[in-house]
Amino acid sequence: MIENVKLQFYRISKMGYYRFGQDQPEFGSTSEIFEELSGWVRRDNKALSETCTYELEDGEDEYRAFCFDLVKNRLTGDFVIVTWNETSTNEGRVVTVDGTQSVGNADVNFTDLPEGSIPGYATYFWVVPEHDVFASIRFHHSLLIGKKSFDRYIKEFVAKFTSFVVTEETEDGVEILGYSDNNDEVYHLNADFKSYLYRKPGQIEYIKQNIDSVTKIIRKNELNPQVELHRTMWQKFLESIRVRPEENRLTDDIKIKYEIPFTPSEDEVDEIIAEWEENHESKWDDIGFKFESDPQIKWLSHSVAKDEFEIDVTRDNDEIVEAHSLLDALTESRNVYLRLIR
Repeated sequence: MIENVKLQFYRISKMGYYRFGQDQPEFGSTSEIFEELSGWVRRDNKALSETCTYELEDGEDEYRAFCFDLVKNRLTGDFVIVTWNETSTNEGRVVTVDGTQSVGNADVNFTDLPEGSIPGYATYFWVVPEHDVFASIRFHHSLLIGKKSFDRYIKEFVAKFTSFVVTEETEDGVEILGYSDNNDEVYHLNADFKSYLYRKPGQIEYIKQNIDSVTKIIRKNELNPQVELHRTMWQKFLESIRVRPEENRLTDDIKIKYEIPFTPSEDEVDEIIAEWEENHESKWDDIGFKFESDPQIKWLSHSVAKDEFEIDVTRDNDEIVEAHSLLDALTESRNVYLRLIR
């Protein structure tokens, strides 16, 4: 089945075990860590519910991530990992609200889940150890890429579950003594994984070098009716221009754009860029800068390694794309996709 996908690359800036203050790991490469993860998630016929690498603290405003599937291409050394991102429940029930009813009078409904079920959604990542990068792969049905959960998942795995981890059984459970690559000497190292958007040179440098001539900042956003916050924003906007309540429901994707006359400082530009890099998939789709002497708007999206492609994959169902077919499709046109980071 031919499907449109959005690929967005991230650079792996840290992976492995580091002496404090050092930028190069003592051991633990991207290839080694994902090879170990591949073995760990399948060891002892592990259940999917046992593949989360972290426990949530009481009051944390996020949910667990699990490994749905992980496959490797032995020729390229690439991996595809499918994560399952948990969504909230109420004592084993999914809670929904009738969005067609008015505020203060909406009905709340509960749907029982089969025992052992984990409500959530799948996200897809292509890991290319050869270049220390990975790409999020977003299909047409996906609203989120799950990158924050992916980062935490991998970082916690590196810290707790690889063969480099040296542990000791205590009365209180298992204590991590340190890390070793030879089972002889134990080192007190910092287990880490960090990644950031893969930037292409030019665009952001131009913006920073010409801050004084910025006259406007432009924000583009796509509101989706399946996202509650987007529905609320749309209703408030239409109410402000006197549209009748029965006509202000968000039923289809709506693209909006607005301009702010503003000349930012260098620190403010850094803050805008950092916020966009952190939130643009879920909050702002794009931010542009308009210059006094340049008619061409400089968009932040043009500074990162991403694009849309058509690929031929096999679906298990409406939510799940079969991991082997996805890896095969990526491998077939691997050089085309990797041009984004060259």
